[in-house]
Amino acid sequence: MQTHIQSSTGRISSKSHFGLSLWLIAQQELLKSFASTRGLLVTAVFTVIWILLLFYPIRISAEAMTSPDSASLFMVVLSFLGLETLQDWLLSEFAIYWLLALYLFPTFSLISTADQMISERKRGGLRFLTLRCSRAQLFFGRFIGQMLIQSVLICITLAITYALFLFNHPHYWLEGLSLLPLIFIHILLVTAPFVALMSLLSITVDSVRMASLYAFMILALGGLLINFFASYLPLLAVLEYWIPGGQIYSMAQSHPTIAWGALIHPILQAVGFLLLGYVIFRRQEI
Repeated sequence: MQTHIQSSTGRISSKSHFGLSLWLIAQQELLKSFASTRGLLVTAVFTVIWILLLFYPIRISAEAMTSPDSASLFMVVLSFLGLETLQDWLLSEFAIYWLLALYLFPTFSLISTADQMISERKRGGLRFLTLRCSRAQLFFGRFIGQMLIQSVLICITLAITYALFLFNHPHYWLEGLSLLPLIFIHILLVTAPFVALMSLLSITVDSVRMASLYAFMILALGGLLINFFASYLPLLAVLEYWIPGGQIYSMAQSHPTIAWGALIHPILQAVGFLLLGYVIFRRQEI
């Protein structure tokens, strides 16, 4: 009986240690982004860019969607892009934010999360870290940390957009507030496979620049190459499901309240990239 209690206590302690190490590694990623001069500068630049997007494309487009003088012309543009359903949104500022964030956050994550392992692997830092934590804790902790960073950035942009929305439509404050968590969850999960892809590339490529280049090549040329070879071997068409972002266009045509089904695709992609990356990292010399 005493042996059983001791072994159960050991398992609980081991699980607690694993979770604590994950959090410490994720926390280190947060500190690098928000508690260092370089990280604060990048965050400030990112915030300024979104403020400019807010006061120009988002504000102007939102006004065009509600203005009777320009609504017809704007609807022609939306129809041409296949996005006429955005006109059905009650909160036009969030409709334009939804469209921009679905495309910009995944793209930004390809650049901002490319160096999860590369620099430290070159300096020998990974060998030092694996003396104090497992490879699983290091690999998944870095991914969690990068996702937390993306969460903070999404919250910043949502707060900026909500401020503009309140300025224009203060009487709809509750409707706007209730929409914030829905948009946050969708944008975060859409971004997850892109961050997971960079986790995979960061342990298979020796250069941050090359990791970003390979990621953009996968997104830009992957679908074309798969379609070309699938015309000769149809079984290869299944590989197209592993190109991140394939569901973004259909989500842009939907409202967050009805776009939940599309999230299965990016979740499976993120899990697949992470498992493949961990298998490679576990067997890799560092």
